[in-house]
Amino acid sequence: MKVIECNVRVSRSFPFVSKALGRNLVALATRVIVGESLDGIEDEVVTYSGVSSLAPAKKRVGVKVPQFSFSRLEGADVMLGVEMASTGEVACFGESCQEAYLKAMISTGFQIPQRNVLISIGSYKV
Repeated sequence: MKVIECNVRVSRSFPFVSKALGRNLVALATRVIVGESLDGIEDEVVTYSGVSSLAPAKKRVGVKVPQFSFSRLEGADVMLGVEMASTGEVACFGESCQEAYLKAMISTGFQIPQRNVLISIGSYKV
């Protein structure tokens, strides 16, 4: 998996990243916006788990995958290209990239074959 975009503005991914890290990034960003220095804030960050740190609360991976609704969109072209064509997205968490990705694919309604299949999302080496 690769990072394909990184923005310095708040986007739809901001709450997802906050949840993935287990940290209330909205509270942190609000304090910085009103002029507080980053020095010392890190020790006071309100977290979902009660731990004060900007490091992830626990080892987990978050994955978002597109949700396509061709069956509900009459006349839609089912051949995908590089343009955006999804009608939604699914976010899932797991203890590894593979677990999170598989959960996300299943959540979109993708039918996982039960035998004679190899599912790969790239090299095992990170």
